[in-house]
Amino acid sequence: MKTIITLFALVLFSFQCNRLQFGSNQTKDQTAGAVITFLQGNITITSQGKESKAKLGDVVRPGDRVVTKLGRVDLQTYRGEVIRIKDNSDVLFRDIAGESRLNTDIHLWTGNLLVKSVKLKSGQNLSVTSPTMVAGVRGTVFSFELEKGSVPKVKVYEGAVSVAFKTSPKLIEINEGLSIENYNRLVKTLEENEVVLEPGERLEVNPNLNELVYLINAKVAANALTNEQLAGFTDFDSGLSKTESVVSPQEKAEAETLVSIAQETVQKQIGSQNSNGPETTVAKIEKEHEEKRSEALNKIAAEAEKTGLDNEEEIHSHYSVLETIHKSNGDVLSGAVVAQLGDIFIIHSTKGVFQLSVDDIEYVEYKNFKVNTKVKK
Repeated sequence: MKTIITLFALVLFSFQCNRLQFGSNQTKDQTAGAVITFLQGNITITSQGKESKAKLGDVVRPGDRVVTKLGRVDLQTYRGEVIRIKDNSDVLFRDIAGESRLNTDIHLWTGNLLVKSVKLKSGQNLSVTSPTMVAGVRGTVFSFELEKGSVPKVKVYEGAVSVAFKTSPKLIEINEGLSIENYNRLVKTLEENEVVLEPGERLEVNPNLNELVYLINAKVAANALTNEQLAGFTDFDSGLSKTESVVSPQEKAEAETLVSIAQETVQKQIGSQNSNGPETTVAKIEKEHEEKRSEALNKIAAEAEKTGLDNEEEIHSHYSVLETIHKSNGDVLSGAVVAQLGDIFIIHSTKGVFQLSVDDIEYVEYKNFKVNTKVKK
């Protein structure tokens, strides 16, 4: 039997196409945007078809694409969300909240995000999507990771995140490649697939169902899904689930480094780029972020000192890793890298807790490999 696209599918596809126009049919909101408050390495922004190298103070707009290679970037929205895009990521900002726009919608093609939400009012939304998944957020800190050829990974540090497959069983009706029994099982799984993750929990995804959802989303609307592609799928009984995953000291520390600057500074920068008015507030953004991340790093170091750990066995047990830090002056520390932000490392060693700049470190040695922080002289 020929694959059928239902009226629901056509309506949904039309809706998705409108979203891919990045809100062009919505009321124009000049305040909708996110400001780059910190960056490191090679970052590019593609806006209205033009690619440029990102710099501090740049404003990312709805429809813009951000690609990180060997680098990372922190952005703060007009509404106050803070988003860290890590190395080797490709992110599309489908929508960004402003004064009149209610939604921030971030699409992750590949890579890793760390997101800190604000407390949202009724009608406001923050979501992170991938080709197969959607995560709805309300006042939380969480990570969303997607490697090519793998299933999405979501982990919650604070608050709660609701995760579901981004499709509908009504997109596809029974055909020769999917038996009535398997179709009914698929419908049941997709209708019951929402999972709410809380702190210390991570997402478990059925890879077979994830692949099927990808095929449905990518090909059904174009009438390109074949019976042969469906025939091998039988594992429909499990979709999404959650499992315990303790937030490590390093993950907690990284969440602490996701700092916010004064909201009026962000809003002023967005406004100045709109009006092409007086000088931008880039210097103020840099100063405020430097102060905030210094406070965060001091707090992380103080919390590490409170543990009182001073031998290799205890440090290894607490951080689940033991590293040898070779300093530029020839000194050697044994311990763990707790956090890194910019050029500053927090090191918890048997000799104490230290904040070291990248210039202070020759290389970090792990059990089976070495990571150079700079070229040896």
